Amino acid sequence: MAAEKSHSTALLNEAQQPARSSDTTSWDGQILILASDEIRAAHISNGLGEQPHQTEITGHPDWQIRRLKLMGASAIILASPTADLELLTELLAMRRFRAVPVLVFVDRGSREDMSRALKLGVSAFIVDGLEPERIPAILNVAEERHALTLALRDQLQKSQEDLAARKTIERAKGLLMTKSGLPEQEVYDSMRRMAMTQGKTMREIAENILAIFAIFP
Repeated sequence: MAAEKSHSTALLNEAQQPARSSDTTSWDGQILILASDEIRAAHISNGLGEQPHQTEITGHPDWQIRRLKLMGASAIILASPTADLELLTELLAMRRFRAVPVLVFVDRGSREDMSRALKLGVSAFIVDGLEPERIPAILNVAEERHALTLALRDQLQKSQEDLAARKTIERAKGLLMTKSGLPEQEVYDSMRRMAMTQGKTMREIAENILAIFAIFP
């Protein structure tokens, strides 16, 4: 168990290191196939046809200690008898892979495995469906789902940031109204003029006001 953790840690640490220029071009725009054996790898490769791709066989004893040239991969396809959730966790923990779709093909898998994989960020989880002719369509759907997920995530993040900004502005405005005795509109207009004059956002002005009041209550 300690040896397995050591391998996992080494793989993750290596992924965070700057890759050599020769490594970064090896995977540029290519699909990474991580298959447990050559037969599964061949099925996926045949299904991808002329799409650029490279393969790693995870069933090889030394595959984890070899440097994986993963920079620039456009998608990751993992094929194995059952869901390798430990490997998925490692891959999706690598910051550079969070922006690419990950597809999983397994011979058998439970609903729990599927749920855990999807929560990790997998774009497609296919049970007993590794047929070469189906792969292009499944890949297209996974890419669309991945793009939609990213768009929804960005939208949620923006909404959260906007809400936080409004709360900060309201707090600063309330403090200024209390301290100055000025009406809300005058305080707001004053903050807006400060933002325009200083070339800052309303949130930045509000944060500065709150910081000043924290020092001089």
